[in-house]
Amino acid sequence: MTLRLKYLACTALTAAALIVPAMAEETVTMKRSELEAIMNRLDRLEKQVAKGAPAAGGSTAELEQRVQDLEISQGAKISALQQKADAVQLSFDNNRPVITTGDGRFELAFRGRFHFDAGTFSQNPGVDVPYAVDSQNVRDLGSGSYFRRAQFGVEGKFFRDFDYEMRFNFGGSEAEDAGSINIMRVAYNPTPEIRVNVGAIQPTFTLDDSTSSNDITFLERAAVVNALIGEFGGSDARKGIEATYLKQGENIDYMFNIAYTTSTIGARNAAADDRDHLLGRIAARVFKNADWDVHLGANAATILSMGGVDGTSAPTAAARNLNFRDRPELRVAGERLVATGNIPAESAWMWGLEAGVRYKNFYASGEYFQWGVDRDRLCTGCNVAAPDPEFSGYYVMASYILTGETKRYETQNRSNSRMQFGAPRPNSPFSSGGTWGAWEIAARYSVLDLNDNVNPTGLAVLGAPIANLGEIRGGKQSITSVALNWYLNRNMRVMFQYQHGEIDRISSTALTNVTNPGNPSASYPNIGQDYETFAVRTQFAF
Repeated sequence: MTLRLKYLACTALTAAALIVPAMAEETVTMKRSELEAIMNRLDRLEKQVAKGAPAAGGSTAELEQRVQDLEISQGAKISALQQKADAVQLSFDNNRPVITTGDGRFELAFRGRFHFDAGTFSQNPGVDVPYAVDSQNVRDLGSGSYFRRAQFGVEGKFFRDFDYEMRFNFGGSEAEDAGSINIMRVAYNPTPEIRVNVGAIQPTFTLDDSTSSNDITFLERAAVVNALIGEFGGSDARKGIEATYLKQGENIDYMFNIAYTTSTIGARNAAADDRDHLLGRIAARVFKNADWDVHLGANAATILSMGGVDGTSAPTAAARNLNFRDRPELRVAGERLVATGNIPAESAWMWGLEAGVRYKNFYASGEYFQWGVDRDRLCTGCNVAAPDPEFSGYYVMASYILTGETKRYETQNRSNSRMQFGAPRPNSPFSSGGTWGAWEIAARYSVLDLNDNVNPTGLAVLGAPIANLGEIRGGKQSITSVALNWYLNRNMRVMFQYQHGEIDRISSTALTNVTNPGNPSASYPNIGQDYETFAVRTQFAF
C-alpha cells in the first residue's frame, strides 16, 4: 500500500514538472500545487491506515475504500494530463501559424515573405559613348516591377535542443536568384548561450547583413555590404558550419561568431564556386535602458583557398577569379554600374567596423570596410609584378519614427543569434477605425570605391593609353537615399524611396575614336553618370 501511494504521488509530481510548463498557454486541470496537496492527503491517509485509526466519521474499511477511490480518480487525472501532453496545438506567434506538441518537444512554424518592387530611373550620362563601342558602358537602366523576394518555408524545433529552418526563394532579379534554396539548416543548442548551425546557412556577418530583409530600413542593403558578402562567403545558401556564443546580461549583451563556408548550392553554383571562407564577428550592446541602445562591433573574413583548378590554370577560370560589384541599391534594373572585373586571386581578406545607436524613436548607424586581394601570380598570363589591389567602402544612415515607436534591438530571433536593430511594431495598427500604423523617415549615404592604382588623367601617347601597372578601374559609386516607410501592422509594410546616384568611372577600354576635351590624345573617357530613382515596395511577411 505504501509503495503504491508513493508511486502515485511521485508520478503526479513528475507529470506536473514535465507537462505543465509546456502547456502554459492552455487550461490544465491538474496543477503542481494540486498534486502536492494530493500527495500530502495521501500521506495522512496512509499514516491513518498504518495505525489502524479510523478516519473522522468512518471506519477503517471506509477509509481504505476512500483511498482506493482517490487512487482511481487521480489516476484518471494523470492519464488526462498525459493525453494533453500528447495533443497537438495550433497557435499564432506574431501572426505566424505554429504547430506544437503538448510536451513542447516538437514545433513546426510556417514562414513567408513577399516583397514586390516597382521603380523608375532618370539618367544623365556624363559622356555619350555608344554601348557598342564600350562594353562596360552599362547605363541603360530600365524601369519595371518584379518580386524581389517570394520566399516560403518552415522552421521549428525537435527534442528541445535542436531547431531547424528550411526556406525556398521563388523570386529574384536574376536567373540565379529565381527558384533556389535560401536556407536549409539544422542547429544544436547545448546551452542557452551556444548555438551551432550546419547546412545551407547565412552566417551572422556585418550589422547590415545581420538585419532581416523584413526589417531593413531601405529597399536594399548598402552597396558595399552587397559587394562583399557574396565574395567572402556570407550570402544565402552557403554550405558551411557556424558557431555562436551569445551572453545576455543586465547591463551588456555580447556575441562571438565564427563560420566556415564553402560553395553555394543549386542554381547559384553555376560558376563552380568551391572556395573556402572563414568569417567572424564580435558585437555587443554596450549600453541599454528604456531610452537607449548602443551597439558596437567588428567583423573580418578571409578566403582561405579559391578552390577549383590549381595555381597553374589560366586566369579566366571562374573558380580562381574575384569580381566585386553591385547594382545601384535597386534591383529593378539588373545592370551593374561599378565592377572590378575578374581578378585572378590566391586569397583575399577584409575587415569592417560597425556602430549603431538608438535614442527613443531616433536611430543612427554606420559601417566601414576595407578589403584586398592576393593576386594569383602563378596562373598563365598573369602579371607577376602587378601589386595586390585594395578597396574600401562605407555607409551612414539615420531614421526617425514619426509616430513614436522605437526600433527593437534583437539579440536573437527564432533562427539565429543576430545582434541587430529590427523594425518597429506599430502601437496602433492600421484599421478603418482611424488608426494609421507607424511611420518612419530615413536617409542614407553610401560609398563603394572599386578603383585601385588608377591613372586618373588618361594620358596617352600616339593614341595608345598608358595604364598604371595592375590598375583596376572598377569605378566609384556614391548614393544618397531618402525613404518613407509605412508599417501598417506587424506583417505589412509599404516603402517609398528616392535615390540619387553618382558614378565616377573611367573606361578601361582603348577607345581611340573618342576624345577627351581636356586632353585630345587621351582615350580613357569617363563613362560615369548621374541618375535618380523612385521606387516603391509592398511587403507582406509572417
